[in-house]
Amino acid sequence: MEIKLFATDLDGTLLTNDDNISEGNIKAIKDAVDAGVMVTFATGRMYSSAVKYAAQAGLDVPLITYNGALIKSTAGKIYFESCIEPAVVSAFVRYCAQKHWYVQVNSDDKLYFPEYLQRSISYEKSVGIEGKTIGWEALERKNRNVTKLLFVLENFANPDAPEKAINEDEIISEMMEKFAEKVTLVKSKKGLIEVINPGVSKASALDVLAKQMGITIDEVMAIGDADNDLPMLRAVGKSVAMGNAARHIQDVCDYVVNDNENDGVAEAIYRYVLKKAYIHKRCF
Repeated sequence: MEIKLFATDLDGTLLTNDDNISEGNIKAIKDAVDAGVMVTFATGRMYSSAVKYAAQAGLDVPLITYNGALIKSTAGKIYFESCIEPAVVSAFVRYCAQKHWYVQVNSDDKLYFPEYLQRSISYEKSVGIEGKTIGWEALERKNRNVTKLLFVLENFANPDAPEKAINEDEIISEMMEKFAEKVTLVKSKKGLIEVINPGVSKASALDVLAKQMGITIDEVMAIGDADNDLPMLRAVGKSVAMGNAARHIQDVCDYVVNDNENDGVAEAIYRYVLKKAYIHKRCF
């Protein structure tokens, strides 16, 4: 089956560890577009963070952002949006405040903190977006047009944080029980847990986008590295895991390529989309 739509995750996939797109990946994307393939992002990032990378890669397409909660073109057209109910946002933030669990809110594509910690600084740096610190009570009221809430744990800013201080699985288990059928939680990167509407995922967003573009899901290839990529990797016609992905992610994919520091996305495009010989040319 010919691939007509290629969707790439950003962090740990298209982006290097210093949050850049390599020249090799940019060239591969442009070659794919020139060959008539639609290339887009499927990321947990805010739209305002992802759209900057689209400009860098020369893409003028709908982007899947907020882990599938918002599909919006680089020109600003909204194709799909799924916001968490305001009452659920307020209750969720209030519960986190009681538990002393740090959570951020994305409302109207802006970033809000309850307090400004080292993890807040690290997150701002990683996404290239400046947030606003408003306190817990104001955060509880920042409940309109919320596409995502985000736990940023201590180990996001401090990889050496003791495991007992992290409790990722405890947070997910407790909040999924407390807010059953109101939100869903998924890990997207070490120290990050995304909170979105039930039924929202990169897979559901790809299905929406493909149908609007007149493309079948069998004509879609997706590439990723993290747990929040699993739904789309399982759903699409062909799936690719990054070399830096965990084994359980690699095991569900059709192909495995090099890591995000060594142009894994370019390898996937040339070998499995354009069906061309590929030689990695970067030298270290």
